[in-house]
Amino acid sequence: MPWTSANDFTYCSRKTQVILPVSGIAGLFAGPPPTVPGRVDVRPSRSINEEHNMSWFHARTNGAESRDHASVSEVLACFRDERDLMFRLALLIVGDATTAEQCVVNACETTIQGRSPFRDWLTEWAKSATIMSAISKAANTIRCCEPAYANLYCMHSEHLSQRSNAECERDMSFVFGIDPSTIIAELDPLARAVLVLRTAIRASIQDCALRLNVSRSTVLAANCRAMTWLHDTQRQRASGEEAVVRTGDLSTRDHAHEGLSE
Repeated sequence: MPWTSANDFTYCSRKTQVILPVSGIAGLFAGPPPTVPGRVDVRPSRSINEEHNMSWFHARTNGAESRDHASVSEVLACFRDERDLMFRLALLIVGDATTAEQCVVNACETTIQGRSPFRDWLTEWAKSATIMSAISKAANTIRCCEPAYANLYCMHSEHLSQRSNAECERDMSFVFGIDPSTIIAELDPLARAVLVLRTAIRASIQDCALRLNVSRSTVLAANCRAMTWLHDTQRQRASGEEAVVRTGDLSTRDHAHEGLSE
């Protein structure tokens, strides 16, 4: 990708040549690091599975239909504006900040060099591309976790239901409010990858199995562990908040009583 100046680079495709400002892909992480609490301390070719799993975002850009597809500059703007989100998704899977940054850059390049995604689906495509880039990077580590789930079974029917967008957004918001180093310490790479897939892009159990290249039974067990951890953590934090509120109420009443006594 040849540079034309210190601040611009030329992106060449089979269709056109575009001059992109602010260092383009290379500038995604050129500024301050992503604003993620508790940070923990190329480009891979796309597999057949990856092409299959993400192909629904794409369509041919012929004639008037091209107006519905994102341009190169729009793709770059999406990854730049949502870099904190993309970085967190990758970090939770790979467990390393430097590798996570590279995964986001790889995902941006993959999106630019592929067929243009629909503009309305661009953020979802960027999330999916980033997750797949991170899974590709951590593939061996993820598959090494598979034997640990060989004889485990999920007995929770609620873990298998397809959740609504509101539920997934609530869970993803909760997960993103936790120090990533805590999640990385408490869940193995396979369970973390399933957690991200299920909450960030609402992937089904079968879709998780295809993306992670592990058996469906393994995903069921890893999903059970991830969802159990998520729900237990939510309950613990809710209980802690209630305890703080009760303590505050008691303190307020004590002060009021003291005031009356005086």
